[in-house]
Amino acid sequence: MLLDLPSSRPRTGTMEELRLSPGDRVIFWDSEASSRAPAQSQMSPVPLPGLTELLKELKPQDRMWFCDGRLSFVVESTAEDSLVATMEKGTIPLKSSNSIFLPDSPSPFAVITAADREVLASMAQAGVAPDWVALSLISSPEDVSDGRREVRQILGDTVRIMAKFETAAAVDAARQIIREADGIMVARGDLGLAIGHLRLPGVQEALVKAARRARKAAVVATQVLEMFAQTGIPQRAELSDLSLVALQRADAVMLGKETVFSSRPIECIRLAQEMLTYETRRFEGRARLSRRSQGRSPLAEK
Repeated sequence: MLLDLPSSRPRTGTMEELRLSPGDRVIFWDSEASSRAPAQSQMSPVPLPGLTELLKELKPQDRMWFCDGRLSFVVESTAEDSLVATMEKGTIPLKSSNSIFLPDSPSPFAVITAADREVLASMAQAGVAPDWVALSLISSPEDVSDGRREVRQILGDTVRIMAKFETAAAVDAARQIIREADGIMVARGDLGLAIGHLRLPGVQEALVKAARRARKAAVVATQVLEMFAQTGIPQRAELSDLSLVALQRADAVMLGKETVFSSRPIECIRLAQEMLTYETRRFEGRARLSRRSQGRSPLAEK
């Protein structure tokens, strides 16, 4: 069992779906600090619990991304517990529980929050002991060691810690983080936003390889079978992606939206399992054949 802690990154509060167009102005407000949105005409109010803390880092012209960068806003102005932003791009609606990513601002997010401690304590009281706890927004080996100490104080010394790679700082400190953690997760959604999509495939390969070299578990996550989850038709790119994960010899993939926000959770799990099993056996068989034939192509075999 792996417990993926929600992290301190704010998410939009309970709201109606909001469809916007580039150029539309929105007022984000901290619904924990104030029960009512600021009165602003011709602006859509969006509740964002915890925004007040972010305002210490945000400044005009900073960007705010939601939904893995598919929705982008630019900060216009800030106030005590709210800000005005203009939509820069996006074609999907803004919804409840959409998490925020700040590409232009230092990360103000804590690795373990008070809410995380409550989750861990409730599991301990219920007698539920996860095998792994995944820590979000890791940027240094100290984040891992501090997180491990807090988790084990509540759940005991057998819990293993998985460091999620979501930031450029984590990639820069990858060797030390991998040494400190029991395993890693390549969280491709935020990581792709943080380092740029052109770098993402190579960084994924390097992280998985480094984890295997250190004999640590490696998990690949985000956008594994999201189109299949929506349509029920496997996309060739998704199948090729799973094949690549098997070739890189990652230990697992994690399905998120494919199981949480999908009408086909079982089908997604089954397809991922079948594809990874098939490709792993194929690559292992090809390696044995290569050793036996000293480099001859498998296509030449009868």
